[in-house]
Amino acid sequence: MAFYTALTPPADPSLPLADQLERTVFLKDGFAVFAFVFTGLWLLSKRLWLAFFVFALIWAAIGFGGHILGFDPLALTVVQLLIGCYLGLEGNALIERKLIAKGWSLAGVVEGRDIDTVERRFFESVPGRGAPTASGATVAAAPLQPPPVQGVLGLFPDPARR
Repeated sequence: MAFYTALTPPADPSLPLADQLERTVFLKDGFAVFAFVFTGLWLLSKRLWLAFFVFALIWAAIGFGGHILGFDPLALTVVQLLIGCYLGLEGNALIERKLIAKGWSLAGVVEGRDIDTVERRFFESVPGRGAPTASGATVAAAPLQPPPVQGVLGLFPDPARR
């Protein structure tokens, strides 16, 4: 089973709840293979401009500086593979930080076999989706809010005393 982080967009009162929920993003926790293999292109495709700029500077410094200083080409290749490993491990976290900085909110973490299962589990747990009444009309939905924190795992079980 894989874990996915669900991020919801900033609340927009002009849009219905269903349209806001359509924009929910699910990021898989784990190694991003494409970020490892196609590092720079992956950063550009995810619109991580600052991360790409930093990557390009480091890549150029290692490439050109290593040759000027006389480092072994194998050592330079290993360093660049380590950068790829880092982005493979932390790539989805970079996307998450970017979205949170833009005002998106963490709606929860969902476990599932595949993205379809994860989406079904998440949307079944969203409160106030507009349940149909006996007459067939739908009840007005509440604004999109992340579900409340049930408890905290780890050394700090009380979220108020961190």
